[in-house]
Amino acid sequence: MSSPAPILLLSVSLLAQAPRFTVRDAIQAEWMRQPLPFTEAQVKALPPADRARLERTLQRIGAPGGPTLLPPELDKPTLGVWEAKAAAARTPQQRFTALFFLNRLKSPKALMALAGISPTEARTWPRHLHLEAAIATARLNGSEPSPELLAFLDAMRKAGKVDPVRTQAARLRLMMAGKEAGLLPPVKATPGSLLALMDAWNRAPWSQRRDLALSAFSTFSPQAPAWPRLGLIQPSQEVLDRSCVGILSRLAEGIPSPAPTEAFQVSGAPWPCSAHPLALWYGFQALAKAEVPLPGLHPALAKVLPLGASNPLLLGVLLPALRRQDPQQADRVRAQLLEGPEAIPRAAAIEDLPTPPEDLAALTRRTWRDDQFETQQTLIHSYARWKMAPEDQKAQLQPWLQHPNWTCRWEAYQALLKLDPRTPWPGAPSPTAADRAIQDEAIRLAERGKPVRLRLSLSGRRRLTLRFDPRVAPMNIANLVLLARKGYFNGRLVPRVVPDFVVQMGSPVDTMDGGPGHTVRCENSLAWYGPGSVGMALSGKDTGGSQFFITTNATPHLTGRYTRLGEVEDPDRALKILDDLELGAKILSMTVLEP
Repeated sequence: MSSPAPILLLSVSLLAQAPRFTVRDAIQAEWMRQPLPFTEAQVKALPPADRARLERTLQRIGAPGGPTLLPPELDKPTLGVWEAKAAAARTPQQRFTALFFLNRLKSPKALMALAGISPTEARTWPRHLHLEAAIATARLNGSEPSPELLAFLDAMRKAGKVDPVRTQAARLRLMMAGKEAGLLPPVKATPGSLLALMDAWNRAPWSQRRDLALSAFSTFSPQAPAWPRLGLIQPSQEVLDRSCVGILSRLAEGIPSPAPTEAFQVSGAPWPCSAHPLALWYGFQALAKAEVPLPGLHPALAKVLPLGASNPLLLGVLLPALRRQDPQQADRVRAQLLEGPEAIPRAAAIEDLPTPPEDLAALTRRTWRDDQFETQQTLIHSYARWKMAPEDQKAQLQPWLQHPNWTCRWEAYQALLKLDPRTPWPGAPSPTAADRAIQDEAIRLAERGKPVRLRLSLSGRRRLTLRFDPRVAPMNIANLVLLARKGYFNGRLVPRVVPDFVVQMGSPVDTMDGGPGHTVRCENSLAWYGPGSVGMALSGKDTGGSQFFITTNATPHLTGRYTRLGEVEDPDRALKILDDLELGAKILSMTVLEP
């Protein structure tokens, strides 16, 4: 049930004779997510810093009638707005951001964001603000570089600010699209370059990749014919061993949807990492792309542990493929996961239900108690997917407005709003012990006002330091600090590495699933997501938990949509580590250095 006491106490504080809106007030208000009782006169009477803090808090709460955080160009980007911004762009950040959004809008004028740029600007262009992929995308959308841009890029090369791997990946995309005749000289094979070149290759149509995909990866060997075709120097066996899970993940991601049968009929001995849980996690998702039964697969799927899915998590990932390949086995697995003790697999089983189950009430009770929001979110979304009558949907959704997790209340509110625009804003739940611990630590860090530093130690004697700003995102930083002090991240794997974009980690099950058993409110800001930024991974508003990501290039579309915590220290060293990181690398420890 909701607890009015904290809201009442905050209101009394806010309505004092000399209005203030302190750091503590902001943290408590943003956690409770309730509209604030300030009058216009009281807002004007606030000190400027308090007034700015109140404005940001109201934006983050997001209640109806409140101010919005995102400016129109980020909220709903349009060609006209971004072409105007491109014409006015002068700084590297302005130029990159305009080029990025024009590319997303598929503008044939994207390179106007770099118009007028001169070779002398290469000296001050940020080393890690990479243009290779963006310029290739612009060319694929119909732009061609001007002589002045070519001169600038030549100056960037001479200044050592052009990355050979990113350049080769861009050239591979252009070559496969018929924009270039061939590749550049081959680049050194590392776990990072293998992922980058396979990502670039995967962006071409299957018809262009088919022959290589079906023949060149049949053996796990430095002599395999795939590597020179991708623009790589022959890899060492040590590099291949470290890269094995990553390569299999890219082969899985590269299978088109719907998938042709031939994509699953590659001959050759199993790769040494083919039974690795992360390799299976990616592979089972690829298998779901096959829309017709695959010859010879039924015996392996009919086993008690189909295709080596040795735990409920993997069975949940395999379930969509089972549904198409062996419906009877899928029914058995779904029933097992629905009634089992693990929450994340239950989410997959709920997603597999085409209609509400007869025991929906029992399923709701189990899901209500789950410690993973993923399951609750899936059930809340399923009422509409099942096409239940509006009144039946409302009857199922209303109780969720009283769930002890705010994020469940928020999801139910959003679903109810579609059925009835008059749905009132949900009340605040009573804080749990975890909520109180996060708030207390957030207040301590924010009032202290100094950077928070955490050391991330990875397998292979690799270390990087994260520097967070608790004045901007105190609750999310406090949450990670508390988890790190408990050793939560120690021994976990890195399940997502996307070159020139992000590295993501923090899952308790070594995939991109799950969290710590609670969620944290988003603390979005307009701080730019430049290279080396650290942000919270989400599956919707206020769904942050333990998973976070580090950008390896600027990602302007994340600004204002994902909580930005801070950035890496010593980016020259840290980004080199991240650019060469293998999928499945192990976090040895995450240690709080300060405070």
